[in-house]
Amino acid sequence: MTVGDVLAALEPLAPSRLAEDWDNVGLMVGRRDRAVTRVLVALDLRAAVLDDAARTGSDLVLVHHPPIFPALSAVSDARTAGALVLRAAEDGVAVVAAHTNLDSAAGGLNDLMATALGMRATAPLLSDADDPPVGLGRVGDVDPIALGDLAALAVQAFCPRRANLGMVGDPSRRVSRVAVCTGSGGSLVEQARQAGADAYVTGDLKYHDADAAEDMALVNVPHGAVEQAVLAAWTPRLADALAPSGVPVQFTSVDTDPWRDAC
Repeated sequence: MTVGDVLAALEPLAPSRLAEDWDNVGLMVGRRDRAVTRVLVALDLRAAVLDDAARTGSDLVLVHHPPIFPALSAVSDARTAGALVLRAAEDGVAVVAAHTNLDSAAGGLNDLMATALGMRATAPLLSDADDPPVGLGRVGDVDPIALGDLAALAVQAFCPRRANLGMVGDPSRRVSRVAVCTGSGGSLVEQARQAGADAYVTGDLKYHDADAAEDMALVNVPHGAVEQAVLAAWTPRLADALAPSGVPVQFTSVDTDPWRDAC
């Protein structure tokens, strides 16, 4: 199997046409005709991830966050991003990014986030113009649950080592329609509200998003923790796609999230 073959197998799982215009997905580093014997999946390209690739004998790393975004002015060891790209090339490790295309795809990260919270009959918050059943975010129904219990469920599903998350709303309020978005979902607050969500679970929310939400409750989950969890849950789908070729796929043992609780 070659790098090009991996890209072809990835395309049905995360169609490149679903990537946002501002995004950068696909082959970041490497040659399409190079052989691939093992694939490592990680949220970010870090030195420790490349160490893990060397340890496991992985010659292709699939990352969610593109290491070249929006652009690099130089590929050198002057800055971390350039040094990582340079090292991957020197090590002969191909790097492929599946970002908003994987978020939006059917069975992708937003669907897995919704599944983890028990959501059903889901639809995108922002549908793809050419394929309305897919797109960014999800909204759907849940069995009625107190907002505080929904936040606790999010902790259990995505970041069990953290005691609590940021929340806007009465913890005792009952919610039955929930919206979610992996990563940074502040730009979709209005779409979640218009979709009739009682609560919106996403990351990187800002102070004034609470005002924009009007009467909709908010649960602010850690960006990296959520995506690390759902990307790990998605990895077996890629493994199944590559299984006929005999190329194994594994999720990295490295936690790439730079953010930690302050206390």
